[in-house]
Amino acid sequence: MTVALGLLVATVVIGVAGPFYLRTAVTPSVRPGLALAGWVSSIALMVLTALVAALVLLAPRAYVVDGLIGMSHSCVNVVRADGGAAWEHVARAAGAAAVFCALAWVAAVAGRLSWRRRRWRREHLALLRVVSRCERSVLWVDEDTPLAYSVGGRDGAVVATRGVARLGPRERDAILSHERAHMRGRHHLLVLLADAVAEALPFVPLCRRAPGAIRVLVELAADAAAARLHGPGSVRAGLLAVVGRGAPSTALAMSRDAVEVRLRWLGGERAAGRPPGRAGYALAAALALAPALVSIGVVALGVLAYCLSVRPA
Repeated sequence: MTVALGLLVATVVIGVAGPFYLRTAVTPSVRPGLALAGWVSSIALMVLTALVAALVLLAPRAYVVDGLIGMSHSCVNVVRADGGAAWEHVARAAGAAAVFCALAWVAAVAGRLSWRRRRWRREHLALLRVVSRCERSVLWVDEDTPLAYSVGGRDGAVVATRGVARLGPRERDAILSHERAHMRGRHHLLVLLADAVAEALPFVPLCRRAPGAIRVLVELAADAAAARLHGPGSVRAGLLAVVGRGAPSTALAMSRDAVEVRLRWLGGERAAGRPPGRAGYALAAALALAPALVSIGVVALGVLAYCLSVRPA
């Protein structure tokens, strides 16, 4: 029971405190991809600790102690005595059921959103392939307005208009590199997962703020990838040349999300392609490891308190 409670407390800590410590990663001294990894790993670890807590609640106490924790011999003997009251078994079953229901709801919402977007993607790309020409994995649409976006998925594609093709070669290549970076990084899937947890668990601060943060970070990460190939000036020029309106809401458009923030980012020192300093790597590593450290610390303290409380005289 102590282990499960520790994991549940860790889940709550990650879900509530996550947005506050992850916010420090949104800085030019840290690669956007590393900050993005911190957000995604925090969400994944929150779900994982909740799942493990539910499994621990359902497992026999002696098995949990022997197999997962390795308590001292005296503690194991006390646990194996199995003198717990009936209410503890009821609480275990109720807690596990609540966690499993919440996780099942998240899975159901994610499946529904995934099915809807997969159907939209199939229909949208089928139409585009009829009215556009494909050249080097890019679907070029006969439209004067400069617009570019990417559609994710196994059969995804980069979509651009004739207005983009008429831009200068540096701007055009930077725009296409930005969209291809979305495809390589599976950013559409990350946005889908963020939208799913936000819709399923809007009362959890980490889940509620995930869509906005991850949408900004995937754009910054794609900008950084394009800037390493073509320079930040070309990415800035391409960002200012294209429009954001007209792109589907489920796609990732070149110039729609957090444009002002991205322009400031591209104008900073980090955008020049310099590798992040040691402080940036240390901060990113700390952000990625913070949820795990919180979980381990809470569980360790809970187990220690349990051992001290049940140790025979």
